[in-house]
Amino acid sequence: MRVAHLTTVDMSLRYLVLPQLEEVTRRGGDAIGISAPGPHVAEIEQKGIQHIPLPTSTRGMHPLADLRAAWDLASILRHEKLDILHTHNPKPGLYGRVIGRLAGVPIVANTVHGLYVTPDDRFLRRAIVYTLEAIASRFSDLELIQNPEDLELLTRLRISPPHRTSLLGNGVDLKRFHPANLTNVKRDVLRKELNVERDQVMVGTVGRLVVEKGLRELFEAARILGDRYAFFVIGPDDPEKADAVPAAEIATATAQGVRFLGMRSDVEQLYGAMDIFVLPSHREGFPRAAMEAAASGLPVVATDIRGCRQVVQNGENGLLVPLRNAEQLAAAIRQLGEDPALRRKLSEAGRRIALEHFDEDRVVEIVMDAYERAGRAKGLGWSAGSALQPLQIRTATPTDAPVLAALHSSSIVQGFLPKLGTRFMRHLYAALVQWDGAVVVVADDGHGPVGFVAGVHDTGEFYRYFVRRYGPRAGLAAVPHLLKSGNLRRAWETWTYRDAAEDPTAELLSMAVAPAARGQGLSKRLGEEFLNKLRSAGVKRIKVVVGADNTIAISAYRKLGFRDLSSVEVHAGEPSVVLIRE
Repeated sequence: MRVAHLTTVDMSLRYLVLPQLEEVTRRGGDAIGISAPGPHVAEIEQKGIQHIPLPTSTRGMHPLADLRAAWDLASILRHEKLDILHTHNPKPGLYGRVIGRLAGVPIVANTVHGLYVTPDDRFLRRAIVYTLEAIASRFSDLELIQNPEDLELLTRLRISPPHRTSLLGNGVDLKRFHPANLTNVKRDVLRKELNVERDQVMVGTVGRLVVEKGLRELFEAARILGDRYAFFVIGPDDPEKADAVPAAEIATATAQGVRFLGMRSDVEQLYGAMDIFVLPSHREGFPRAAMEAAASGLPVVATDIRGCRQVVQNGENGLLVPLRNAEQLAAAIRQLGEDPALRRKLSEAGRRIALEHFDEDRVVEIVMDAYERAGRAKGLGWSAGSALQPLQIRTATPTDAPVLAALHSSSIVQGFLPKLGTRFMRHLYAALVQWDGAVVVVADDGHGPVGFVAGVHDTGEFYRYFVRRYGPRAGLAAVPHLLKSGNLRRAWETWTYRDAAEDPTAELLSMAVAPAARGQGLSKRLGEEFLNKLRSAGVKRIKVVVGADNTIAISAYRKLGFRDLSSVEVHAGEPSVVLIRE
């Protein structure tokens, strides 16, 4: 399995998706990061991850540069034989999904880290963002949404197709961010190095130096609270962004006592030195810094917005304050600063909530499972590498239909029906799963079906149901494929074929097992369960029609008790064997 993650800059690969890339390599796959080159590439490559530079990728809004980046990405994808392209918004998620699909990458996935509009934005801005997102999402197979509020909006407005959109959540390394990482002695030493007095309350934030992080409100809160509170800002400049905090404002804040530490690799230590973490952002997806702080046992003061609400439960592990309100921000910081007992209470709850909801390992597993499901739904011959769970034999559900269609198309290659296309097969299996007179049994390894058997009480009745329920849709899906050589003739032969008078009406229509699950006697288990269900429904005689050259399938059916009945030619020049079980 070859998986590439596309981000704007290498810092995003390092700090947002590195665990997902590492998990691909751990499972034996090839992990690739695609981004603008930068200082984090060496560390990424040291972990066995290939980096492909996309120098034209920029953080700012530069339409011509973005078009060049899309063109360069297309060139990369033509040369790299990927199984999965996983994009990350904003910009790579827009052009990356489109280019990935047009370049023929089998699976295109996208993570929405946060919508770049808020309910308070102007209607025109929201309309543009939602429209672009809706277009791009039609080019992907998987939409993984970090924030449940974003998920609700995207699916309710049909911006993202609900059937391939799911909640991802977000998480951090709970071992790295832990209250016990900094002893009291080390904490005192670090605070002394930072020139924080013993009686001062240390307040910190982590993030890029941009206005939307609420830094102006933070600077004003620092001015209101005075010298009793030591304010620290940890994070890099971001000059490409239109809302980068001007150097003059940083100089003024510095003169008022706010200290800027720049980009740091020891933030877990700095959290341990703080008393309060603040995040007065104007927009967030699912903020990592707030999760890191909560996991480190810090009370968090954040704005009452989407994203922050998913981390801070007001009054339980922190306090929520109104957006763009420096006075309320200062008041909340003062409330915690003057009440050590309240800080301890919120800190303990913060760590507990982080353990329950912010585990990075869980997020990685969700991503791998999503790859697995998408691969099976497309009938790809690889696995995401997750260990198989004990197999469960169960009745199929409507959500299994795309996977069963893909298994049929990839495993029963001699058959005619797969030649009518993927959409036709999905309609066919949707009808099989839904019809009361059908029996569809699957083997599920915990990630979805790895094998199935399907049949009906009466073949003629089923096809009449299929035509009534799915005829127009299935017909339109099949038309382009019927125009190919020989297919129209074979469709006519299938339609006009009539069973012999002595043939049973009940029929086993298809059975398939994924390559990775073969060799476990799964066909026999599935077949026996299928036959038991038919017997329970009063069906005594059942047939199966198999191509005469498919000796493996014929042998499998004979082991299930089927015996040869006759030979037929449904399609001219293609002999088949009819087997019967009584």
